[in-house]
Amino acid sequence: MKHCLLTLWLFVPVLLFAQEKKAVHDSLTERILSKYDMQEDMRYLCKVMEEIHPGLYRYTPKPVMDQRLDSFYNLLTGDKPYYDYYRLMTAFVAGIRCAHTSVMPGGDWQSHFRQNAPLLPFSTHFINDRLYVTVNLTTDTVIKPGYEILHINGQPVPEIRRFIFDHSWSDGYNTTNKQQRLNTGFLAVFYYLLIARPDSFAITAKDSSGKIVNVVYPALTIQTASSQFRQNPVNKEMIRLYVDRKREDLNLEIKKEINTAVLTVRSFGGKAAKNIGAFLPKAMKKLAKNNIGHLIIDLRNNGGGWDSAGVLLFTYLISKPARYYLRAHTITASSPYLSLSDLSPEDLANVHNELISETDGTFTLKANADAGLSMQRPKAGHYTGKIYFLMNGGSASAAAEFLAAAHANQLGVFIGEEAGGNYAGGNGGSFIPLVLPHSKIKITLPLVYYDNTTKPPFEKGRGVMPDYDVPDNLENILRGIDTQKEFVFNLIRQGK
Repeated sequence: MKHCLLTLWLFVPVLLFAQEKKAVHDSLTERILSKYDMQEDMRYLCKVMEEIHPGLYRYTPKPVMDQRLDSFYNLLTGDKPYYDYYRLMTAFVAGIRCAHTSVMPGGDWQSHFRQNAPLLPFSTHFINDRLYVTVNLTTDTVIKPGYEILHINGQPVPEIRRFIFDHSWSDGYNTTNKQQRLNTGFLAVFYYLLIARPDSFAITAKDSSGKIVNVVYPALTIQTASSQFRQNPVNKEMIRLYVDRKREDLNLEIKKEINTAVLTVRSFGGKAAKNIGAFLPKAMKKLAKNNIGHLIIDLRNNGGGWDSAGVLLFTYLISKPARYYLRAHTITASSPYLSLSDLSPEDLANVHNELISETDGTFTLKANADAGLSMQRPKAGHYTGKIYFLMNGGSASAAAEFLAAAHANQLGVFIGEEAGGNYAGGNGGSFIPLVLPHSKIKITLPLVYYDNTTKPPFEKGRGVMPDYDVPDNLENILRGIDTQKEFVFNLIRQGK
């Protein structure tokens, strides 16, 4: 079974101030949902979740979850605009505290958004609750990279951030994953979905000296911006440092002067998952040939992918047999809703052969059903030097589980920020892309509950914690300096 890499799509907010045709109107803004239809959708969602969602009560006991459901249901007292109902659904689903239970509008919304949605005209980066411009995506040069945005259409940025956090999904009580999601382009997405869809943005910002500036920019589409964002001269350095830089999903860089290598794994899915089996043996041979004593494994913003890719990397780092997962289970083997899942007909027919019935009514996956459930043994040529793991809130899903296994087995030193998953385990495996019958809102529901190979004590609902907490640094971002990587280089130079 696989872990889904839950990114909505590859979104780069390259929005530009330009004269363009007026955006096609989002028909969902005009749609009104009846009280009956909303109630039916809510009942249907809850029925399906109770039958198939293995982590529905992972953080919230059933009586409390039932009370929460009742409180949301009681808000459906009359007809509502579509996006008002969507916000209610996102708030409800966010309370499940599962990074793999997501909510998106239905219909052809995604196509509309890519082509016509009016969006915030900046690329931005949060550091704590402060929002900084990294690329000014207008042709106006007033606001430069590094300016802090204080207000958007009169609303303080920390207030916007808190509201989005309350309506977006992550594992447990983790917030670093939510923040890194915004830092990789989704601020514009969630602002549009959850806050407002304005034709223009009134921005209050300040420069590094504290000088306040106020500007108004029209909202712009991705399509126009992507073809024009290079025209603004204030972006020249950021484009050189980041946009035009070649980035590979799998890469090994040797730094002989400090006897160190940097192994970058940007994904456990897609081409990376396909190629990692051939890449790792070659990388290990190169490390051995150069007698490399320090290995930095960079998993920042690795959003996950296939379990098997993480397990394979794990086996090249351990020196004795070790566990990756402790257990994986599901709560049903026969629900009719399984027919809606991404399981193939062959998988559905074979479900009972992959499961062990438990006395509590759940079903444990057999060891051969997932790559990480059996005892893992070191690969020939595994790495034996000192290891450093770079991670952040974007290290999620299968990457967060890999980090949990590495941490539990004390494989190295962890640097950066809290990983973007739950140290004890998450939900995933295969999925049901549920479409609610009336609103057509799409809700992705996982089928498998994973227990990582971790033991108490640890903080419930939190990710792998770093040994060295090294937050992002605005000045370094603007200069193209990798703060966390440089921190590790200094540790190695100091013999730590």
